[in-house]
Amino acid sequence: MKIKEIDLIQVKVPLTVPYVVSTRTITDFDPILICARDEDGREGWGEALIAPGYTYETLEGAWTFCETAAGLICGESIDKARSIVSENLATSPGAASALLAAMDMLQNVSVLNPKEDIQIPLLAPLQGHSPSEIEEQVEKLIEQGFKTLKVKVGFNWEDDLHRVELVQQAIRGRTTIRLDANRSFKVDDAIKFAQKLQAEGIELFEQPCGSDAWDDNAAVAAKSNVAVMLDESIYNMDDVRRAAAIDGVKFIKLKLKKIGSVEMLCDALDEIRNLGVEPVLGDGTALEVGCWMEACVAAQKINNAGEMNGFLKTTDRLFKDPLAFSEGCMLIPANFQPDIDHDVVRFYTQRVKRFSKE
Repeated sequence: MKIKEIDLIQVKVPLTVPYVVSTRTITDFDPILICARDEDGREGWGEALIAPGYTYETLEGAWTFCETAAGLICGESIDKARSIVSENLATSPGAASALLAAMDMLQNVSVLNPKEDIQIPLLAPLQGHSPSEIEEQVEKLIEQGFKTLKVKVGFNWEDDLHRVELVQQAIRGRTTIRLDANRSFKVDDAIKFAQKLQAEGIELFEQPCGSDAWDDNAAVAAKSNVAVMLDESIYNMDDVRRAAAIDGVKFIKLKLKKIGSVEMLCDALDEIRNLGVEPVLGDGTALEVGCWMEACVAAQKINNAGEMNGFLKTTDRLFKDPLAFSEGCMLIPANFQPDIDHDVVRFYTQRVKRFSKE
């Protein structure tokens, strides 16, 4: 199988509700989409949202990398194309992962072709701040079937602590909470926050300090009343091993857009578990392509709530047969093969460039 054509597309899809994190307020998802075609016209799709500040990549840098890579791999076999792209994972993980994912779909790798129905429990963001907002949102999310809620922290540690207490009172043991600071705490504030947490109902405390602040994150993990998870610090297996060796780090999160191909993601999740740490998976800022791929992997590799819930946040979907959601779970029927709605993609396209090899 050879790659005959590649479309490099950036879309911008609005969210139904703004998504507030400690670093910014997100009103739309604007990932780079990759569409790779073979000689028979079959398509494979990949995606990666390059979020400002989340990664050392930039959107323009990722776009330029994809342009260069697409020019090199058009006309090549998929094996050769994979080799060319994989050599650049360390410097352009999001862009390279999107290209590799498109090749995974084009080849219909076994993980993406489940023979049985898949049901993946998802978490949901809880964004309320006032007692009435929190109470209303908790009841609504529980009614929708969610068993795990994510609460963003990292704003002001004392205010965050009070808000977490309000959430704990509202859930009354009916759901689990994940706390996510998105690396926004200074180490002293993170330690104060983590030491004062009442652990009841809290599954984990995610990425207290900066991506490169390994010593600070370790200091928090050593004193936290709840298990710590690292996310933004993790890009490769060296990072995984470093995180697993930290006392108090009990969870490590991966995203497809940071690790490479679907097979690489499966191997990395296995290695996390082999190191005695619990893996968590999912990109809450992905569209249907990324969410579907991560859910297929989660069905085989993950024992907790998936974070691949981005498809629930947007005003529109990319699949003609959209991913189903019921009772807090993503539902994927056996032998499901996504069919991209090209009209929807065109409607939200900001820029596009095609590469071909006759």
